[in-house]
Amino acid sequence: MKKKRKNSKQFNERFRKRFFTKKSVTVLIFAVIILVAAAFGYQNLNRRAARYEETIEELSTEIREIEETNKTLEEERTNMDSPEFKEKMARERLGMIDRDEYSLQQSENGDAGETTGAAEEETGDAGSAGSAEE
Repeated sequence: MKKKRKNSKQFNERFRKRFFTKKSVTVLIFAVIILVAAAFGYQNLNRRAARYEETIEELSTEIREIEETNKTLEEERTNMDSPEFKEKMARERLGMIDRDEYSLQQSENGDAGETTGAAEEETGDAGSAGSAEE
């Protein structure tokens, strides 16, 4: 039995001497370095891919918004000659009102004041314009 232990010890020593030579240790170190570098490179690629996906989502959202705006503008362009569109623009953008309508607007000091074309006719400010139309 002592021979077996002696043989196994000798085998272990020979194996260590052959396996752990300078060449094998150098190769092993380079292999570990290459694996570590590959792992860091893989993580870097994953991070970069995540950023690109985020950018793609943001740009897709922006494209959808622009397409919706284009669609709205195209509808406005096709409806520009209609009387309804002209009236809507006169009301919204120019603040105009029809002759029979009243408009309540808030003054700079905060109280509501009444300004209308029809109200001016009633007070006599635009009376001459009213008589000219008759």
